Amino acid sequence: MSEISTELAMSLTAAEARARLDTAAKKLIKHRIILAEIMRQCVEEFKGYERSYIMENCFVGEVRMNEISVDQDVPDADSSIVGSDTEDNSDSEGLIRYDLVFDAVVPDTQKIIRLVINIEIQVDTYLTYSIVTRAIYYLARLISRQKGTVFNHSDYDKIQKVYSIWICPDPKMQNKNSIAEYGFTQQKVFGRVNEAAENYDKMKAIIISLNDEGQENRNDLIRLLSTLLSTTESVESRKQILEEEYNIPMTRQIDEEVLDMCNLGMAVEMRGVEKGLQKGIEKGIEKGILSSIKNLMETMKLTAQQAMDALKVPKEEQASYAAMLASAE
Repeated sequence: MSEISTELAMSLTAAEARARLDTAAKKLIKHRIILAEIMRQCVEEFKGYERSYIMENCFVGEVRMNEISVDQDVPDADSSIVGSDTEDNSDSEGLIRYDLVFDAVVPDTQKIIRLVINIEIQVDTYLTYSIVTRAIYYLARLISRQKGTVFNHSDYDKIQKVYSIWICPDPKMQNKNSIAEYGFTQQKVFGRVNEAAENYDKMKAIIISLNDEGQENRNDLIRLLSTLLSTTESVESRKQILEEEYNIPMTRQIDEEVLDMCNLGMAVEMRGVEKGLQKGIEKGIEKGILSSIKNLMETMKLTAQQAMDALKVPKEEQASYAAMLASAE
């Protein structure tokens, strides 16, 4: 039986439901089998390696064994990463919390190179700032915290590379169904430059924006994460996809966490939170505008452009509505 029953989920306030949904998403992502898949597909140092190899050889730090697997042949598939400290406190910069921070060893290297990988689940994407700018700040803190532990004095060459990977289950419409990477690159402005990439390639932010139709997605990672974090797809459908297509065994703990996501999704959906309070309004406006465009086109015999101009749809949004109209034909 799930710890959070459907009845309890229904009784949660909007704020409680959103907070628990965020926590439930983090619990699902922190399983080693999921992290290894994200690393294999997103982190360049691990591309080309099998998920099983990454799980067995590349995680550094304590691994906590949780619930026993339903399938006794895969007892460690339910391992979760405890990792390093998730708090970064500075008297001048204040306290920030990372969802999950852990170290990883790059395979096939003569010396151990550790990557501090920061996984963030951002449910509320309707923010007053860009997630990219926040990711950059997190990366800067992940670098600066290495002073006194990874390197001392002026030993800057010892700085370990860091990643900040953000998974956005419910992004803004223009960002849906995308994976973007941001980092340092070398651009020769004048003269000859021969700096080794390892000296400036020290931080990268990766933003993974899912979509509501994740199970129809052509990108394997977006499809996996959209299925895993869905709050609308049935539990059985999600479990079938995870087991049969991605070979992710449904351990007792993962099974319960998937059910929790569905229960909490029902709670936030009822209160307009799962789509975000702001998104609920935005979605309603979007549907209303689309409907109004269609009505004007039918009743007034206007073109799509004329209808949008009549409704004063912002120019930067007209292409999106035109695309939606075209797909509906």
